[in-house]
Amino acid sequence: MQELLFLLLPVAAAYGWFMGRNSTKHKELKGRASITRNLSSGLNFLLTDQEDKAIEQLLELLDIEAATIETYLALATLFRRKGDWDKAIRIHEKLHHLKLPKPQAQQIQFELAKDYFSAGLYDRAENLLVSLVKSPKLAELALRQLFSIFIATQEWHKAELYSQAVAATSANTLHITMANMLVEAAQVNKTATPTTLSSIAKQYPQAIRPKYELGLVALDKADLKLAKSAFLHIVQLKPQWSAELLPLLLQCPFEQDEWYQLLSGLANKQHNITAIAMLSDWLAEQGTATVAEQLLLDQVKQQPSIRLFQKLLQVRQQQSSLAFEYLSSIEGLVQAYLDKKVLFSCRNCGFKTRKQYWLCPSCQQWETVEPISGIDGR
Repeated sequence: MQELLFLLLPVAAAYGWFMGRNSTKHKELKGRASITRNLSSGLNFLLTDQEDKAIEQLLELLDIEAATIETYLALATLFRRKGDWDKAIRIHEKLHHLKLPKPQAQQIQFELAKDYFSAGLYDRAENLLVSLVKSPKLAELALRQLFSIFIATQEWHKAELYSQAVAATSANTLHITMANMLVEAAQVNKTATPTTLSSIAKQYPQAIRPKYELGLVALDKADLKLAKSAFLHIVQLKPQWSAELLPLLLQCPFEQDEWYQLLSGLANKQHNITAIAMLSDWLAEQGTATVAEQLLLDQVKQQPSIRLFQKLLQVRQQQSSLAFEYLSSIEGLVQAYLDKKVLFSCRNCGFKTRKQYWLCPSCQQWETVEPISGIDGR
């Protein structure tokens, strides 16, 4: 009998282990079934447009199951895109209070800051973003979002607090943004002196605005040498800006052939419309109207341009008094056409305007709105 009991002990132990395992599985299955029911209930609320009840139901699951965080992030992003910022905020705030790995927690913190920004809660957004500037993964994104806040609130001076953080990045757009915000701050504080603007231009050579403003200030102070240097720097860096800069450079002193060399270089190498038109004016002033006309004819054939055609009409009006009235009426029609055409276009988003903007009103990017090229370009 004792031998039988001895033999039955392993069987009893195995049975106990088997039953215990089944009990644990049963509890797990019961828990998962509960989660599934709650999730299904939440989705049903969404499908029936009862979003508030759906969010409450789904947020309860966060205390039970944190493995579905990506799903919640996607749902919050969907709400944000729809403009339901309060719903996105509720989800991200709930996620933000969970104990998660640092990278995931920081990503949620960044998403919550974007929600606050979209809802106009700039102070809350800024408080969350400040610590993320030190994050290797999110530093650039956090800086961009912070600068968006400073643009919205026009607190330009705050950008300078992050100059070292920007210097640590290799993103040209951030450097250009910083330069423009420093210029804005200097203009608001009335400290946009040649010294200040030169310092900003030297620190951020990628940006053209500090040099542009420096040239304008120098012109105003009759420092023509400094103005000339600033404007020529931009022409070399961004030839497409010649349409705006060449008329300003006309006010600066040039050596005998220096102006001709500048215009011919931009005309031949860059095919700049404004440079070609001004070169034809220079040739006409030198008493070579026929050469000026031939230049325009050749350029119109190679590069069709309404503005060069208009300039050609003006040259021929000066050569023929008999054709003056006829050509003048045609030139007037051409001018009426050009008066309706845009002058600038954003290379980033395609926004078009007749007015110069340093900050694109559409995509909120700095120095992307440039003079247009093409048949109507300058």
